[in-house]
Order: sequence, then structure tokens, then C-alpha cells
Amino acid sequence: MCGLAALIEPGRRFEAALLDGIDADLFHRGPDSGGRLSEPGLAFVFRRLAILDPTPGSDQPMTDASGRYTIVFNGEIYNYRAVRTALEQAGAALCTDGDTEAVLEGYARWGEAVLDRLEGMYAFAIFDRQQYEVIAARDPFGIKPLYLLRRGRLVALASEMRPLLRLTEARPDPRALPELLTWRWAAGRLSNLEGIERLPGGTVLSISITDGTVGERRFCDPLDSLKPDDSLTGEQAEGIARSALEGSVRAHLASDVGYTVQLSGGVDSSLVAALACGETDGRLRSFGVNLGSYEHDEAPWRQQVIDRYALDHQEVALTGRDFADALPRALRHMEGPTPHIGCVLLMLLCDRIRLVSKVVLTGEGADEFFGGYFRYGEWRQTRLRELLGGLLPRPLWPKLWPFKGVRRLAGVDAAAYGGVYDDFRTLHRLFPALIPRPAARENASGRFSDFRDRLFAVDQTAYLESLLVRQDKMSMAASVEARVPYVHMPLARDLNRIPRDIRVPGGETKPVLKNIAEAYLPADLIRRRKIGLLTPIGAWLADGEGLGRYLDDLTAPDCRLAAYTERRKLRDVVDGFRNGGRSDPAVVMRLVNLETWLRTLPSGAT
Repeated sequence: MCGLAALIEPGRRFEAALLDGIDADLFHRGPDSGGRLSEPGLAFVFRRLAILDPTPGSDQPMTDASGRYTIVFNGEIYNYRAVRTALEQAGAALCTDGDTEAVLEGYARWGEAVLDRLEGMYAFAIFDRQQYEVIAARDPFGIKPLYLLRRGRLVALASEMRPLLRLTEARPDPRALPELLTWRWAAGRLSNLEGIERLPGGTVLSISITDGTVGERRFCDPLDSLKPDDSLTGEQAEGIARSALEGSVRAHLASDVGYTVQLSGGVDSSLVAALACGETDGRLRSFGVNLGSYEHDEAPWRQQVIDRYALDHQEVALTGRDFADALPRALRHMEGPTPHIGCVLLMLLCDRIRLVSKVVLTGEGADEFFGGYFRYGEWRQTRLRELLGGLLPRPLWPKLWPFKGVRRLAGVDAAAYGGVYDDFRTLHRLFPALIPRPAARENASGRFSDFRDRLFAVDQTAYLESLLVRQDKMSMAASVEARVPYVHMPLARDLNRIPRDIRVPGGETKPVLKNIAEAYLPADLIRRRKIGLLTPIGAWLADGEGLGRYLDDLTAPDCRLAAYTERRKLRDVVDGFRNGGRSDPAVVMRLVNLETWLRTLPSGAT
């Protein structure tokens, strides 16, 4: 896990001061070493978090023996040993023991076809001196971020947006704001900031240093694997999933500096811990967020796993004051509103993990592939509401209880909005100019006819990437690499061909994963209702010296959100919360989240 930037502009010699600033921007992503390449028309800046082959021999930028190719590479290739073996059999003489050289030499031997051989998380740029171009690529699921700025003949790529803001102004993207308000995450190519885009996962660019032209192609679309095979029996499907999951966890343990586990107390991270224990010599370290006396704190469930596997576990006690103090820092590193409230807590957890480890495995992604959210349990009801909602315009549906679900989803894609459990209609009334238009979520949903496939399509693209980026940025804020064994292309291919009635029968969520977990975890932990990283957000907002301090920003003369609505409406929301709790805390927090991020941007940027 590292940080990179690549700047291309024909004929330009990039200033040392600019490259120094970019190096400082990326330092937290790679405090172990740094390097750069600067030639007319091109500059690479790199920061390294040394995990595989942590010797100086694998520092970057790395140039091959011929001198033709130079790479900057962020991520981990989990099958790098197999790639290295294939290269050696083809006659390559490798000088290091890491994965960076495998990618570099693989490109030198096979060109872009090397992308078909790589299994892992990555974003990289390769300078080809003979073709005088830069090739850049991002892994299929977009686990590792890569941002793109195009301005005139300048093309710039970076692991974060901050380096690119040395080349352009920071202004919120008016296309992203409606999505940030509704979903807390702008999907597709939207980066939150105007003029900067997120390179889609599974995409490769070719950038000419001669004239700055950019070619782009999609080398892997994970949704192409969403093809259920109804010939599989339940036993066969479970066996395939078990084998693929065990293989993925095993692959994700590749590290020359050790690893630990984020342990929530839910089945997903608990199963990762159990599988990792079977592959680990000695005691496996784990860490969990402890919210004290909060009724939804999952410490008792974590303890079952800790005891069963004798984990070397540390509870990290966090409070609402800790959350409030850390919120601005989390927003700076997210470079946008936090897509999930738990982001701040994950960052603080990684601060503690960094004291003992550079690598942490997480349970992220299980719900998106095994069908773990409430929306998968009630998919039939949601599909019916969508169908009924299309029969009449929304205003004609009664506000009575039996029709509320239909009224809520009338006129929208239910698969795209299925993951919005907050009152998005209230938000749209507050900000009528920020109602989202159909975009990336609806496009993903529209590729499929079966409603369950549509849910998976939205979740495996838009929702999943929000989780992946939060893990990347919150962990890298503490110089820790977060790994996601459930988000692995070989595993995804197997899970996406499980018959729908086996993977998502309705009622029970992620039955296949729970059946696999029975061999490793207590039954009451497996079968309990999913909680997730819930927080007492209402109580925290009520604390004027804690999170409640941010409420004043919503009614202040310099309120940024006031540019998009009437000030009176914002005062009503704040007063409604403070005086009797009439305002939904989730809606209030959504506004605090967005306002606090907007305040990280230069004055006048809205």
C-alpha cells in the first residue's frame, strides 16, 4: 500500500517545489521511503509503505533492466508468486522478492495482457520510454483509488485528490452534491470535486507524452460475472463458495511484516479471523471498537471469537467526544463527506493498529456478494413496491401506513434507492435543487432484469466502492494497509454464479455464508440480526461540547449549505432536533457531515 502521482504534459518540466508538495501530500500513505522521476513532459512521485519485500531493492519508482519501463505501483498482487514463476519460466531474471517487479516485468513481457493475470488490489502507472507514453490501470473493483485530472494537454493521476489540487481549484462538483446528500457517496466517475474524476475500476489508460492524448478501455467489468448458474445445487454452490473464500483469505495473508484483523463481532470479520487463524503461526492479533455502555456495542460477540481462537485482542475504547474531535481529520482524508458514520471510528481504530502492525484484514464486502443487507431479505416486498409505484404518480399515493413504502419508492429505481434507509424525501424537500438524477446506480441496475441481480449490481459497484474507499482512506490516514478478502475477483466470479434462490431466497440474509460459518463460529453469533457499526448518533449530537458543536455551523452566517436552500429550513431542522427531537438525528448528521466537509474547501468554493 502506497501513494503515487503521475503528471504528464508535453514539453513541461515539472517544478521541484510542486513535486515536493505532492510528496508531502502523499507522505501518510507511505512513510517508509519515497522517490520520484522527473523528465521533460513527465513526473512520477511515490511514497512507499513497505510490506512485500520491504528491502530498498523494491523501492519505487522502479525501472526494468532494459531501462525502457519505469513503474509506480500502489497495492498488493496476491498471486504475485505465480506471476513471478511464469516470468521466470519465460526467461526473466528477477532481482527482488516482491510484487512490484512482477507487474513491471509482466508488462514488459506481455503488455496490457498482464492485467488478465493479476489478482489483487492495485493502481499503477508505467512509463514506456520507447512508445513515449504512460500506461495507467486500476484493479477491477477499484479497491485502490486513482483520480484523474485533465486540463488542456495536462493529464495528472494520483492516489488522492490533494496532489491534484496543486494543479486546479477545489470546487464541489454540482453533479456530485445531490448524490452526496442522498447516499453520502457520489458514484461512478464522480470524485466530489469539479474537474477531477475517479478512474473506474478495471480501466486502463494510455497517455501520450508527445501530445497529451488519452486512450481508455475497460479490461475487466466485474458485473459481467453476474450470471447465476441454475444447474448448481445448494451443496455444490456452498462447496464452491467455501473453497473460494478459504483461498481468498489465504492469499490475503501474504505479508513480510505480519498482519492483524479488524474484529467487529459480526459474522463477516469473525469468519475472516477464524480462517486466518488456521493459516497463522502463533496468536493472531485483532482489534475492535468499544463504545462502552452503548446497547449496540458488539464487544460480547467479539469475546466469543476471541475466546474460541485465543486471539491477541485489544479493545479500543472510543467516545462521542473522540468522534467529534476526529471528524474534521476524517473528512480531510476522505476528501468528501464520510460515506458511513463508522469512518471516523475506523480511522481512530487504525491509529491504534499502526502501533503494532502495517496490515489489517477486514470483513468488508461480504454483504455485497453474499446478500447480507436487510434489502436482500425483503427483496420481494421492495420489488412489489416499485411495480406499484410505477402505476400512479407519487402525489396520488395516500400517506397512510400501508402505502408509505410504495409512496417512498414511487418514481425511483428501487434497487438504486434500496440502500437508503434514511428519509431521503425529507432531504429532497430541504434541498429541492439537489435531487439526484438517474446516473451510475441506475445504469448498473438497468443492465439486469431480475430484481436480485439489480440489487447486487448496484451494491457491487456504487455501494461497495464507498466501503472500499473508506477503508483505504481511513486506514491510510494512519499509514495502515486495509485488505478485503471478500472483494477478490476469483471469489466474485464463483459467488456471482450461485443460483439466486440459493444465494438470496428472501427472508434470511446471506444463507450461504452463514452455512459456511457454522464450522467456525458459534450458532448464536451467526444467526443473530445484523447490526453493523451502529453509533448513538442522537446522543452524540445532543452533546454540545461533542458532536453537537457542529450544529451551530448549520445556522451560522457563513453556512455553506445555505447556498443550496433557505436558511429558515436549516434553522428549523436544528431547532427541531434541539427542542424535543422532532428532527431525525440521521438527517441532522447528514447535514453536519456535508457542511463540515464543505468547510474544508476554500471560502467561496460553493
